[in-house]
Amino acid sequence: MQKAQTKYLNEKGLTLIESLLSLVLFSIIGTVVYFVLLNGLTTEKKIYTETLIRDEADLVMSQIIDNLYTATNSKVKAVTGQQNMLIYQIDNNTSHTVGFLNNQPVVKGQSISTNEFNFNNSSITLRDDNVIISLVVASKKNANAKPLELKSQFRLMEE
Repeated sequence: MQKAQTKYLNEKGLTLIESLLSLVLFSIIGTVVYFVLLNGLTTEKKIYTETLIRDEADLVMSQIIDNLYTATNSKVKAVTGQQNMLIYQIDNNTSHTVGFLNNQPVVKGQSISTNEFNFNNSSITLRDDNVIISLVVASKKNANAKPLELKSQFRLMEE
């Protein structure tokens, strides 16, 4: 009989309160770890998108500058009736348009960007003999990514 009583009075097991307390602590730790990982993945996606925006802005800016950098001041004119568009008269028969058409960058009449990016408020202007480019690039897919603004100015060559 004594053996049976000690078997039931054995206090080596866990009580209900201890079990519930460990469950609550495990849930809190699990929730914190989940949100830290979720925040890390969101931040990684945002940084990746901002890197893509930077790459796209560098590509667009370099293509525009490559087409106009060696031009002389008499061969580059603003397109009448169209804002944010320049025309580069290479010779009597050949000319290239460079600028922004419908908020997309255009060189030689062709869009030089994918549809994943938004170029609203981007501009190209000709002031005196200077070409001034203001590029504002944003992602259409990730609204959390910060838009990037690049500015460049260079002087056209004298004849």
